[in-house]
Amino acid sequence: MKINLLTVCTGVYPTEYARKLVTRFNQLTELDVTSYCITDRPKEISSIAIPLEPPFKTEGWWNKMFCYSEDLIPKGWNVYLDLDMVLVDNFDKEILYAIEKGKKTSSFKDAISWLENDYNSSFIVFKTGSMSDVYEKWESNYKELETYIGGDQVWTGRYLAQTKQWKDILWLQGKFPSSKQSLKFQLASVKGDNLELPRELPEGIKIIDCNGRPKPDSLHQLSYIKENWHNI
Repeated sequence: MKINLLTVCTGVYPTEYARKLVTRFNQLTELDVTSYCITDRPKEISSIAIPLEPPFKTEGWWNKMFCYSEDLIPKGWNVYLDLDMVLVDNFDKEILYAIEKGKKTSSFKDAISWLENDYNSSFIVFKTGSMSDVYEKWESNYKELETYIGGDQVWTGRYLAQTKQWKDILWLQGKFPSSKQSLKFQLASVKGDNLELPRELPEGIKIIDCNGRPKPDSLHQLSYIKENWHNI
């Protein structure tokens, strides 16, 4: 099965994050993968993935919206991953299940339904062109949306809800409840003012989402982060 792996490396994220994510994905998968990176520094990225330069400049997380562009993204099935993910185990089953169901887009629901929104844009499986209406709507208003609270994820979720496209989303946690977990909001526990991170991972976790803080580069003390991120 051929797929496109998509990442976005712009702004403050170091190129090293892109290298680790692409390298680890290719170590784990048995799929036929071509890696692409939407980036504002193509020369740095070219040894890691095929660079895709955005057609215009936008801010931060909004660069992720270019993944939905039918003109920028090569045709085929795409797996998009945020750069702050730590990949622990092979998750080809999850990808192939999403492709088999053939929905507009597939994702795991947001860990905390941030701003009353379930859509999570840190891991997405979709076919090139299936999200063209989302891209076109955003492109026509992108300047006004740069200060939108919740950014690309919340805006996209609300757009899909308003246009009655929720039935076209495949929520993967129903089939794979443990596969993707948020380190901060699902695996950690809060004790007073402290965030206590697990010393060991529960069974079945394949993807750790380091959304928010802390990020993987500051988590040397956790063996599962060290093995699957620092040592890559």
